[in-house]
Amino acid sequence: MTAPAVPEEEIVSTLKGQLGNALKDARVERRGRISVIPLRETVREVAASLQRLGFDHAIAVAGVDYPNEKSIEVVYLVSSYSHDELKHIVLSLKVQVDRESPRLPTLTTIWESANLFEREAHEMFGVNFEGHPNLQKLLLQDNWEGPPPMRKDVTFPELA
Repeated sequence: MTAPAVPEEEIVSTLKGQLGNALKDARVERRGRISVIPLRETVREVAASLQRLGFDHAIAVAGVDYPNEKSIEVVYLVSSYSHDELKHIVLSLKVQVDRESPRLPTLTTIWESANLFEREAHEMFGVNFEGHPNLQKLLLQDNWEGPPPMRKDVTFPELA
């Protein structure tokens, strides 16, 4: 017999109750999907709370470039291996950073699995994850000197 699923609404309600002022928004997007938007300065506090609730690993960290809004959104997708009632849920932790100086504290101390994903977001979008243990190149060639290649305004020369 499997454990009953924890309703996504209950998780959102718990987060709002625990973190009210630290959140811009928290909502159920659809069954199995939750979206949480913290204030930039509270992202570590919110991530630590998610980890205590049982969201024990990062599935991915993605960047989304919004040049017209002068921001980059960093999206942590987190889930759980250790809690059966959470395994079907993917939670998106979304944080907006300034495009001209994209900085965010690393969450590798909360989710070690975010390590390589943060390195990729650093390399591809230019986000500086402050406190990251190793923000070295991951995918680009060592001689890459150009801008972060996944930003929407980056152009590449045509091949002849």
